[in-house]
Amino acid sequence: MNFWKVTKKDVRLLLRDRRALYVLIALPLTFITILGFTTGQLFSQKEKGKKYRLGVVNEDSTKLSENLLGEVRKIEALEVTELTDLLEARELLADGKIEVLAHIGPRYRELIDQLDLGDVFYTDQGKLAGKLRSLDIEVQAGPFLVNAAEIVEALVFAFAVKTIAPEVLESQDQKLANRLMKEIRSSRVKHLEPGRPAELPAGKARADIVYQYLVPSYTVMFVFFIVNFMARSFVTERDTGTLARLLISPLTRSGLMIGKTAPYLIISLAQTVLLFLAGKVLFQMSWGVHPWLLLPVMLCTSLAATSLGLMVATIVKNDSQVSAYGNFLVLTLAGISGCLMPRAWQPELMQQVGLATPHAWALIAYDHLLNRDLPNLFTVARCCGALLSFAAAFFVIGWWRFRTLE
Repeated sequence: MNFWKVTKKDVRLLLRDRRALYVLIALPLTFITILGFTTGQLFSQKEKGKKYRLGVVNEDSTKLSENLLGEVRKIEALEVTELTDLLEARELLADGKIEVLAHIGPRYRELIDQLDLGDVFYTDQGKLAGKLRSLDIEVQAGPFLVNAAEIVEALVFAFAVKTIAPEVLESQDQKLANRLMKEIRSSRVKHLEPGRPAELPAGKARADIVYQYLVPSYTVMFVFFIVNFMARSFVTERDTGTLARLLISPLTRSGLMIGKTAPYLIISLAQTVLLFLAGKVLFQMSWGVHPWLLLPVMLCTSLAATSLGLMVATIVKNDSQVSAYGNFLVLTLAGISGCLMPRAWQPELMQQVGLATPHAWALIAYDHLLNRDLPNLFTVARCCGALLSFAAAFFVIGWWRFRTLE
């Protein structure tokens, strides 16, 4: 009897277990689909989900305020909605229907008429030192995008200065304004007309970029759910006496351990490949510029997961411990590493703590391969090395514990 027969037996048992197949394949795919849908980047919502929704209440209604809004609308990252009622707009902001609210007050034109030419050139010292407040403009953000208000406020102020500067200049010194306009036209004819520069190529469209994070994150998370199935298999065979019969069979303990681990490695690899294929087919996610480099990352991640499963399987004593320890371990490692929340959103300390988990190294490797035009192959190799180190450490502990099983 060799270890391959043990492997075939466990593969058949796993394929018959519909609950296992659901947890390993259907459940992560369901999570990815639901989260992708709620981010607003599925079907017709692809582009909309990438934009901040800016609500504008304009109580000035003059040409200058319209010029200002025209500049704001040019920002593709903003979806501008004009509103008429300030109270209604604040309700929309509180309900999350818009992320940022800009209110142009009725004194906008009046305050511009009071500006001098120096106020426009030296905004930090003159009548515009109060920034938007000096123009009767207020910007507010929702509770989850506080920093967005500061960004939009800076943009709106810059656009305001840009649109009011010609008006102030003409009112203060018409001759200077005419001379400057003449020089601008002359410069344009001299420098731009003979050889107009070609337009820069548009940036690469990444409408489905959300899936570049969701698919690898939840794939890594659910790959480690193999820990529970391995542990439960060991406990079941120990309780039914199957493990004892295998131990007295003409098979070394090392061979038995490999035979018991190999089927879960096969299932784990199949799970990863199927989820990435689903991401490509269903969500049009990109596999990056070097798709073949995903294979070693998948293999190293699955090795780490099955080795951890072997270690846990040799430690737990009954099915209750499998549910308690296994789920706690898998979910805790997923939360720390960045599977549940992108690592870039975590504080620097948590990002460093996450490196104590194999999940984090897998996510770093996937991020370089999937989301970067020029992935750092040295970083990918280092991540694979870290995953193999985790796998070796877990396997050694599991091997040592396996020798004591009865």
